[in-house]
Amino acid sequence: MREDLYLRSDCAYFVKKIVTTLNDIWIMEHLLMLNVGYAVHDSDWNFKKVNSPFSRIYYVTRGCARVVINGIIHDLVPGHLYLIPAFTQHDDICDGRFEHYYVHIYENDALGLNLTERLELPVSIKGTKMDEMLFRNLCDHNRAMVLKDSDPQLYDNKHALINCVRLNRKRPLFDRLESAGIIYQLLSRFVKYSKPKFQTSDPRIQNALDIINAGLSETMHVDELSKNVGMSTDHFIRLFKGELGCTPARFIIEKKMMRARLKIATEMLLIKEIAYSLGYDDVSYFSRLFKKYVGVSPYQYRMSFNT
Repeated sequence: MREDLYLRSDCAYFVKKIVTTLNDIWIMEHLLMLNVGYAVHDSDWNFKKVNSPFSRIYYVTRGCARVVINGIIHDLVPGHLYLIPAFTQHDDICDGRFEHYYVHIYENDALGLNLTERLELPVSIKGTKMDEMLFRNLCDHNRAMVLKDSDPQLYDNKHALINCVRLNRKRPLFDRLESAGIIYQLLSRFVKYSKPKFQTSDPRIQNALDIINAGLSETMHVDELSKNVGMSTDHFIRLFKGELGCTPARFIIEKKMMRARLKIATEMLLIKEIAYSLGYDDVSYFSRLFKKYVGVSPYQYRMSFNT
């Protein structure tokens, strides 16, 4: 009887510890609000090649502007919500009066839950009065997080990002929970009209995708991955490429490089530490891969966030 009591006590302790740890990770690491506020512009919202490690949500109230993404012009008009996912290069164009609410969101993919990376989200949806009220409440509760300047070169750099993260984590837990709840409501409006970026009809390939997303911090081999999903390596590669349009090896590298970009831009870690955290023991090899897929070396990419 005494042993049973000890066992139940130990189990309860570990369950409580696991739940607490998961809650802490979710609250502190999955979604962080960097900036929020209401902006008024008059032909002064013009920026080229903006490419940030965080997502932006806008609610336009007056005037109009344009955002160009992959050569497609999106008109920003009153009464609409807009979402620009992290690492989406775009141009901002404004030649008149333009007023909008904004919020900058940093999603940490540590739990493989990054919504903007895993889902194909619409750029624009029709807004509601409730959306405007949510933004107003978000601004009222976070007055210290307003942008001091609208120029991305002044706020979109490593030191500014780290400072925003630091300020966010210093806020009382109830404040952070309230803000996170509002942001999830706004994101849910886009998720409603989304579709998976990587769709597959074969449950074995879906299982492989889940394994990849959960194991980006480890060294992955395609032959081991194929065994885990019960397929021969050759058949797995052919089926994976047929379903997703690229080989599993390329898919794994691209996912790791996306995680690397996020870490380099937002964390105070050495490049070698980031390489190790993604399962690369050879830092030179990691740097060559990064340059191949991103276009610049990890060091050059980090320095681009130090301006």
